[in-house]
Amino acid sequence: MDVEDLVRQGRIERIEADRTAARDRLKEAARHLASAEAIAEADPEGAYALVYDAARKAIDAHMLASGYRVSRGRLGGHEATTRYASAVLGSGTRQEHVRHFDRMRRNRNRLEYGVWHVGRSTLEADLRHARGIIGAVRDRLK
Repeated sequence: MDVEDLVRQGRIERIEADRTAARDRLKEAARHLASAEAIAEADPEGAYALVYDAARKAIDAHMLASGYRVSRGRLGGHEATTRYASAVLGSGTRQEHVRHFDRMRRNRNRLEYGVWHVGRSTLEADLRHARGIIGAVRDRLK
């Protein structure tokens, strides 16, 4: 699936590209990641939510810079973000990190809507993947 497929399906929509907003969103993602690292030991579930949000907001930053956003008023916005990430960031040196984003999304859902306790190894691995996603977006926004 590519970006045009997502537009045709109504999952994402075109907007005016905004590189300033994209840079701000990427900075927010980096702050979330730093916060997650700071609280990881004391609050792994809270840290995991921040890790996921950091990765998602980095992808949102790429969307903003490229003139897209998740369609408003539709369910499955986070899944649309996942599909966008696979389409535009799923290749290159950081593709491994993007491949893990959908699993991170499902873990975050389990955390938010069910009962799930984050293990140390999962948190550490996904911190690394979120860093990789932020790095991939940062590289492409230069």
